[in-house]
Amino acid sequence: MYVDNRVIALVYRVFSFLLGSIAIVYDFGIFDGQFKTANFLYFTIISNLFCIIFFGILIIKTLMDIKNFGIWGSSNIFSHLRGGILISILLTMSVYHFILIPYALKINPYQHLKLVDIIFHYIIPFLTLFDWILFDEKGGFKLYDPIFWTIGPYIYLVFIFMQSGIENTLRVNAHMNKYIYAFLDVDLIGISQVMINIFSLTIVFIVVGYIVCLFDRIKISE
Repeated sequence: MYVDNRVIALVYRVFSFLLGSIAIVYDFGIFDGQFKTANFLYFTIISNLFCIIFFGILIIKTLMDIKNFGIWGSSNIFSHLRGGILISILLTMSVYHFILIPYALKINPYQHLKLVDIIFHYIIPFLTLFDWILFDEKGGFKLYDPIFWTIGPYIYLVFIFMQSGIENTLRVNAHMNKYIYAFLDVDLIGISQVMINIFSLTIVFIVVGYIVCLFDRIKISE
């Protein structure tokens, strides 16, 4: 079951693309005449960029399908890639809500969420999730996909640990932790705890992936 109206899907996707793009431009400081290259070190930014780019691709595909096939039906592309992007942005939201926010509030109980943080960590994840729920013709995921989807986050982990041993001027000037995130900071919490954190997140990532796959299969069987 899905909303088989491409015009509705197009409006939804254009809104999602524009909202995410404006948030990215703002966060990089472009409105202030800057370009904060160090932002690319954050998994949050990377996962949001993938969502925004994918929304852009979906907009083009939806427009082409409206022209070629009319307004009725579903317009989607790269099902396996879509799933990986979806699970990655849900991971971004989960880590932020359950790990980073409690840690930040412990340090400073009086701080408030910025609008751009809400967009990156809640609004874009939910927009990405509901685009799949509402507009994707289900049945495109395979049983091996949740394992396949872990490749992206693990590539990011390898990159983070590799760059931690290099004196990165951009990172230093931005006052960023060399491991970017405290739950990956070997110097702060020790290698054992970091490995436990990675293992726990991997399990959560795969479990959520299989829940999505199950929902995908239930929908196609209706």
